[in-house]
Amino acid sequence: MKTNRDIYQEVTNKIIRLLDRIGENGWQAPFAGLAAQGLPKNPTTENFYQGINIPSLWCDQQEKGFTSNQWATFVQWKKKGAQVHKGEKGSPIVFYKPLLKVEENDKGEEQETYIPILQLYTVFNANQVDGYEHNEQGTLNEIDFVQRLKAVDDFCTNTGADIRHGGAGAYYNRSGDYINIPETIAFVDTDKSTATENYYATLLHELTHWTGAPHRLDRDKAKTKSEKSKYAFEELVADLGAAFMCAQLNIVPTPREDHAHYIKNWLAALRNDKKFIFKAAAQAAKAAEYMNNLQGNEP
Repeated sequence: MKTNRDIYQEVTNKIIRLLDRIGENGWQAPFAGLAAQGLPKNPTTENFYQGINIPSLWCDQQEKGFTSNQWATFVQWKKKGAQVHKGEKGSPIVFYKPLLKVEENDKGEEQETYIPILQLYTVFNANQVDGYEHNEQGTLNEIDFVQRLKAVDDFCTNTGADIRHGGAGAYYNRSGDYINIPETIAFVDTDKSTATENYYATLLHELTHWTGAPHRLDRDKAKTKSEKSKYAFEELVADLGAAFMCAQLNIVPTPREDHAHYIKNWLAALRNDKKFIFKAAAQAAKAAEYMNNLQGNEP
């Protein structure tokens, strides 16, 4: 299928313009299956985790079968009188808070600016500790708000990807080479987008991951220095790939603000170096072209 590469540049430019006005709070879950488990919460501070830590901890919760939405560090659990099980592996979170800096401008007036300070922590789920009782409950969505779009469904089918529906998590399984995504009934409307947009954006995000397998585009995630950076860069590629395909397939006319919100969090993990968005955009464009070339039409 022949596509206009300018779509990708246009989407990239719009997302870059959004980045400077996206806040770190106000993220909403795109599907109810995970939302029903409750936002990840720290039982020692009573605060909910924010930003990219929400889907990250949800994924770990789903994959490891945890029934609790409560997470805390080793030291925090100890202060609660609980003990982390020996040999348990924690989950990484990214935490950055603004550092207030006051400077004088050209007029001699004091001007406040905020500098983000990035820190990494390891947290453990309540299911991984002894000495703490937890009881979280949630209610699942009972109405399917997703409107199926045949053209988009056909596009995804034509890629030949093994797409499986079920469970509460959306992910690409590299070892099994398949995509898992919740049933459409699990997706809900949010402030920024409809359930339909959320479903297809999530599916296209995972399809972008799928294109990077060694026997496809063989996207090399080892070009960045740390494991955290490799993970963040690949997520940047997937988020941009989803934004590109949503625009191309007319799922949403302009890049959604939550695309930019995700991307801002990944850039924070990459120390706010915006050069990464251009590198990721190039890889996302290759992924989009790869999926287009699987549609059975001449490029």
